[in-house]
Amino acid sequence: MKGKQSVISQVAVIVSIVLSLIGGGACGRPARGTEQGPAMTDLSNLDQFKQSFERDRGKVRLVSLLSPV
Repeated sequence: MKGKQSVISQVAVIVSIVLSLIGGGACGRPARGTEQGPAMTDLSNLDQFKQSFERDRGKVRLVSLLSPV
């Protein structure tokens, strides 16, 4: 009997997690009428990167390097 209750409680936890992920997907989107964040910049050379990086001194910055390979 305890084994059956354990399986049922595990299934209930999994189902609640899945439902919260499905329902919570809308929470990450910005509300209508709100401002968008800064646009992503595509840099073609290192000098552009250096200038942009130095210009934003003191601010939080995120650098993402993406490779198609």
